[in-house]
Formats: sequence, structure tokens, C-alpha cells
Amino acid sequence: MSVIAVVGSLNMDLVISAPRYPLLGETLMGHSFGTTGGGKGSNQALACARLGAESHMIGRVGNDDFGARLRETLTTENVNCDHVQVSENVGTGVAVVTVVGNGDNTIVLAPGANALLDEVDIKRATPLFKIADAALFQLEVPLPAVEAGLTLARKTGCHTVLTPAPAQALPLTLWKAIDYVVLNETELAFYAGYIHKNEPSGEAGDKDRTVAEAAGVLLSRGTKGVVVTRGARGGLVVTKREFFPYAPFKVKAVDSTGAGDSFCAALIVALSEGMPLEQAVRFASAAGALACTRFGAHPSLPWRREVVALQEANA
Repeated sequence: MSVIAVVGSLNMDLVISAPRYPLLGETLMGHSFGTTGGGKGSNQALACARLGAESHMIGRVGNDDFGARLRETLTTENVNCDHVQVSENVGTGVAVVTVVGNGDNTIVLAPGANALLDEVDIKRATPLFKIADAALFQLEVPLPAVEAGLTLARKTGCHTVLTPAPAQALPLTLWKAIDYVVLNETELAFYAGYIHKNEPSGEAGDKDRTVAEAAGVLLSRGTKGVVVTRGARGGLVVTKREFFPYAPFKVKAVDSTGAGDSFCAALIVALSEGMPLEQAVRFASAAGALACTRFGAHPSLPWRREVVALQEANA
């Protein structure tokens, strides 16, 4: 069993479904509403546990009901929360999610206690990094904490995966501590500094080459591999030795919340178990697709048996 450390955010998601996104200044009647655990960090930690890894969460929650519920949910599902600190006089992070008919969503975050995660919290988790096979990171917590975590992970020999979202400027030196960066085309455009078009003209091969060139910019900064996710169009993987597309799994999508986190978790679990990169990406693609078939973040994250079943059904 691989040991995975996840440094990141813990949020309570407030999710409402709507027929479409509201216009500026418009009040729109929605459909269902619910609260569910979320935050890129806790999503990835829970996904790792459901996929068969020994999962450890490093983050912060507030001393409130949302924080207690998140810790209870993770602990119940075998995510170790010894390094989830409880902050006084600040609320747990909250995400307001609007889901429309085709499963797409928009998200507004209030970071709450997530904004207090710091280098001291990371240093406190040093014994965990020493036994971990891999570490997962995102950018919903302060960048100094992410930098400290990536540096410590590299020092202790952990494999590292970064989801660089929300997109923000990163120190060039940080890329050398990242084994795999997983991001969508818009984020790739931001980090590589090229002009992104949602529907570029030309043949599919031309589009792939454009993405590969942009990924090459990130490789030149020191990261070992770039995985570009394209939703229902699958994605592309670019390393210094490999370049290949991966096909999507066809499912009935109802909510894409948590799909990217499910993908990242599955990728690192598979790689930690020694799967070849192409096989690991296929495994991750199945996990991401399954997360689109259920509403909410935590409830949508698949178990390993489901991922294996989907792969076998599409063999």
C-alpha cells in the first residue's frame, strides 16, 4: 500500500444546481441545494484513500461545525487527519458551487482557515514526508506552505504532483521540485505564456502540437512531466521522452466537481504502485470520468473497484 501525503485545502461546498448561469444582476431560480465536503486538498486525500492508498491530510479548518464535519468525514473513510490543525476565531473554508444542466460548474471560494496554513505546519509533518511515497499539492492554500511542502518532499524523496490552480505566478525554482504538473488548457496557457483559444483552427494534430509546445516550456523549467486535461476530449501527456494523447471514458456527466482532483489522486496512486505512465494516466482518466457521474465533490469520488470496472468495460 502506497503512502500519500496531501497538502491543501479543506472546504465545505455549498452546491446549488441551476438551469444555466445567472446573468449579471439577475436572480435565477435554481433546483436542488446541498452541502458536501470539498476543497482540492481534502478531495484528493479522500480519493487516494478510496483508491487504496494510505492517505494523510495536511491542512487547516476552523473551530466550527463545518470543520468538525470535514474531519469526521475524512477520518471515517480512513484519511489520517493528525496534521489537520484547528484554527480558533476563523471559519472553515467555504466554496459556493453552481452546477448547470450539462455538468459544468462555477466556484467562488472563501478560504477561511486554509489561508493560515504555513511553513510551521509543513515542518511539523516532516516525519510523515519521510515515510510517504508521494505528495500532492494544489494552490488553494498560501504559496509559502506549498513551496515548503514541495521542498521537503523533494528532500525526503517523495514523488510530487502539483495541480497549479487557482492559477498564480510561481517562482521559477519551484518547477524543479515537481515531478508531474496536472492542469487544463487555460492554466497551461497562463503558465507557459502562450495565447490560448478555446477552439483553435486547424487539424487536431496542429492543436496537439500547440499544446505540446506550451508543455515544453514547463519542462524546460524543470518539471519532469506535464499532463494536460481536456475534459470530454481526454488529454495529452508530455515528458522529455514521451508525447501521447489519452482518450476519455464516455459517461453521463451530471457534475464535474471533483473530477480533476479524482484524476490527480488516481495518477499519483497508480504511479506510486509502479504502473507505467500510460497505464497510470488511463487509470486516472477512468477515475476522473466517474467523478462526473455524481453530484458534489466528496460524494462523487470513486472507489477503486468502480475504476477497475469502468476500465474493464471499456477494454
